[in-house]
Formats: sequence, C-alpha cells, structure tokens
Amino acid sequence: MSVKRIFLSVICLSCFLSAHAGQGADSVRIYYRAGYRYVESDYRDNGMQLSRFTESVRRALRDGTIERIVVRSGASPDGANRANELLSERRADSLVSYIVRHTDVPASLIDRQAAGIAWNELRAQVAASGMPYRDEVLDVLDNTPVWIFDARNRVVGGRKQRLMDLRGGEPYRYMLREFFPDLRSSVVVTLYFRSEETPESTQPPAVAPPPAPEPGLKPAENDEPQPATVPDTAAAPERTDEAGEAIPAVTGKASPEAKGWTPRLAVKTNAVGWAMAISNVAVEIDLSQRLSLNIPVYYSAWNYFSGTTKFRILAAQPELRYWPTRDRRFFAGVHFGVASYNFALGGKWRIQDHDGTTPALGGGVSVGYRMPLDRSDRWNVEFSFGAGAYRLHYDKYHNEPGGAYSSTVRKTFFGVDNAAVSFSYTFDLKKKGGRR
Repeated sequence: MSVKRIFLSVICLSCFLSAHAGQGADSVRIYYRAGYRYVESDYRDNGMQLSRFTESVRRALRDGTIERIVVRSGASPDGANRANELLSERRADSLVSYIVRHTDVPASLIDRQAAGIAWNELRAQVAASGMPYRDEVLDVLDNTPVWIFDARNRVVGGRKQRLMDLRGGEPYRYMLREFFPDLRSSVVVTLYFRSEETPESTQPPAVAPPPAPEPGLKPAENDEPQPATVPDTAAAPERTDEAGEAIPAVTGKASPEAKGWTPRLAVKTNAVGWAMAISNVAVEIDLSQRLSLNIPVYYSAWNYFSGTTKFRILAAQPELRYWPTRDRRFFAGVHFGVASYNFALGGKWRIQDHDGTTPALGGGVSVGYRMPLDRSDRWNVEFSFGAGAYRLHYDKYHNEPGGAYSSTVRKTFFGVDNAAVSFSYTFDLKKKGGRR
C-alpha cells in the first residue's frame, strides 16, 4: 500500500474516532474482494490485523473495560447501487459474526453501521491524489446528487453515471483501479470505559451518528425523492431485496437479526452422477455457523445400451458437514449411506440386493471444497471425495436375459463411496420476524 493510501486511511479513521473523543480506542480496517461479503483472513493483511484486534477485544472483555464495538462497513461505487447497499449491510453482518465467534463478546455490545457507497472516502482519496482530471471529478462529487430526476420524478442520471461518462471514462477507470479496492472495507472501532467513570456514567452511550459529510458533498441522500421509474442505466434507489420486499432503513443500532446469524439452504446436483446417467438432486441446510446437513438422493432405472450393462440404483447419503473457516470453502463430513442396487458391468455376473429388499448399509467420511461462481456467492461449484464401509447382502445371477440364480453373498465393502462435482444455488432462509 502506498504512503498516500495509508495517510488517507489514518485521516478517515481519525474523523470517525473524533465523535468519541476522550475514550481510549483500538481499531482495525479490513478489506474485501470485489462483490464478496465474507471476511477473508488471507486477503491483503486482514489476518494479521484481525488477530491483533480480536486479542485486544478479548483482553478488554476479561478486564471488564469494554464499552462497545462499532462496525461500519462500506462498498465501492462499481456495481448497481441497490446491490452495493445490500453488500454493505451483509459485510457488516459478516464482520459482527466474526467478532462474536472469535472473542465471545456479547452481540449486544456491537453497533452495526452499513454506510452503503463510501462517497466521502472516495472524495478524500481524489482530493489527495494527482489523478487525471482531478478537479473535474471533484466537481462531479461535490455538485452532482446521487440521483437526478426529471419533472415526472423519473431517474435520468446521477453521480455515478456522470463519473463514468466524464472524459470517456478515463478518470472512472483510474479510480476503479487505484481507489475502489480501499473502499471495500469495514472499519471496526472498540471503545473502552474510562477508569475514573462512576457506575452511573458507564452505560453504553447512544449510537453515534455517521461521520459528517466532507465539505462540498450533498446532504444525506435519503432526503432525496424516490423515482417513479428507473432506466436501465441506473439502479433503483428504493431499498428492496431481490424479491421486491422492502428492506428496513439502516440505523446505527444493529437489529436483532443483524446481530445474529442467517442460515442458508442450497439446492444442488452432481455432474458426475449425470455423466453416469444417474439422476440426482441434493439439499443442504445450515444447522449452525459451522455445521450443515447435506442430503443427496440418486436414482437410475435403465440399462446402458444393452441388457447386460446396467447400474440401477436408488440411494441416499445424508452427511453432517463441518466448515472450519468462516468463508465456508473447505469442509469435512461424516455420512450414512443406504442403497438398493442392481448392477451388471457386461461380465459373467449380475448382482442385486438380496430379494430386492436388503439394501447396502454403511457410512464413511469425506472432504471437499466449495468455490463461488458469481459475485453474489449464490452459484457455487463443489468438489467432494469420500470413502466408507458398507455391509452387503446380495444375490448373484448369470448376466444374460433371464439369467439363472447362482448364489447369495454376504460381505463388507471398503472403498470410495462418493465422488462429486456439484453445482448449487443458495437461498437465504428468512428468520421469524422477517428478513434482515
């Protein structure tokens, strides 16, 4: 990071702390990849900063000196405005969950502030830089509202569109490369009691208002009228979710839903199964922040091109998974398996579970990795591999049309029981009381 960027970060943090003058403070700034909501300890210097900060919080918690923690999260202007507002909220939620999980601090001590697009910080970066067309960019930031309306209250432009159109987009591309990565951040500030305060004065204060706008910027954008219609070139200012439901206004105080954790449900299918002409579907639901239950079902009732080659199966393999990291990329699991089967691989024998009523029973372990396919983290691809042991009780037949019965076999199978490349779509489950 350049000296200039470090200086700007210090200035922004100092402005934020000025509202809490007279109290000791420790702080940290962490960063996010473009479009990502989860805290990634291996991104930039997040791991080192979070380790230091969480240790400071744990120490203050042990000493009984912690007053509260403020989480203020923002987003860069790239992307749709509505998506950036949601992303800012979810980044704040993610960081609140991280702090609670790693410090055991009560969630009631954490105030959450989702700032949306960090226009004030962007202006500070531009003003301190030597970027091309600097003065023209500052003029747009200072004098263009977030939304421009026509006489019929329709959106016809706005600040972001002006920046993108300015000088053929050259200044915008410069900011996208040089400034926007630092705007995708959360500033966390923990405030402590002063030792000389009396018990009556040690109650957590009211939530501090957001930092005052930089000179020259417009007043709170929420005071602007909402548009009747929105053209394709601009995202709607109304705060609604993907289903069109209204989202409560963001305040400094975290709502109960924001302080908690939102479970998710994924629907998926295994491409390896389809490659073997085995239809399949799976559902995975979160049980906690670290545990999930995955339930795949496989079914095949046809032959492979001839009556002597078949892989007929009806199987289920519920699995309990443990996710060791907050970003939920790696997992380890234990599973139970049950399968009715009728196999023939073109050789001398066909095998079928005994009398068609004695399925294979067993279980095993697996490991896997999940990778996002889009910026929303809803579409994912998952790679998993597992092995286990199963008790088999099956009949052997001569592998020919109307083949005669030969024998009954009892044995235990040890080996691979799961190989998957699964594609999934994830939903947020609504809690009682509504959406976050």
